Amino acid sequence: MISAELTTGRRFAVVLQPGDDVLSSIAAVCAEHGIEQGYLPVFLGAFTRVSLIGTCSVIDDHDAPLPDSVHLEGVEGTGSGTIAFDPATGAVTPHVHVAVGVKAYSANGYAGHLLAATVHYVTEVVIEEVLSPRFIRKPDAAAHGLANLSFD
Repeated sequence: MISAELTTGRRFAVVLQPGDDVLSSIAAVCAEHGIEQGYLPVFLGAFTRVSLIGTCSVIDDHDAPLPDSVHLEGVEGTGSGTIAFDPATGAVTPHVHVAVGVKAYSANGYAGHLLAATVHYVTEVVIEEVLSPRFIRKPDAAAHGLANLSFD
């Protein structure tokens, strides 16, 4: 386990509009306001479609990262996440997990890492800027080489 005390900066309320791509819109708000790192304490909305890491197939190794994804339409849900700056690309990388319910199937629930999403009616997000420590994502051998959040 690692932990660090956060020094926070500005806070932004963001309303994403119908048709907006969620992850690129969060990155665009960060670029517009010079936010390089932070977290999303509020993330809720309705989505025409989402893609999450998941599968309907048998999983042979539950410890290994899952390469598959599930695609859902007509969902509403909530989530949270972090934002870190990637010096290799010069852009921020949002990392968001959500729990969503499919409206047409009694709000049957799905949860996981958000790969993509398109706003249906509205999506509301709060971005809390973190001034320090520095958020970095680096490969973590204990997590099968996945890039995990760390502090500099």
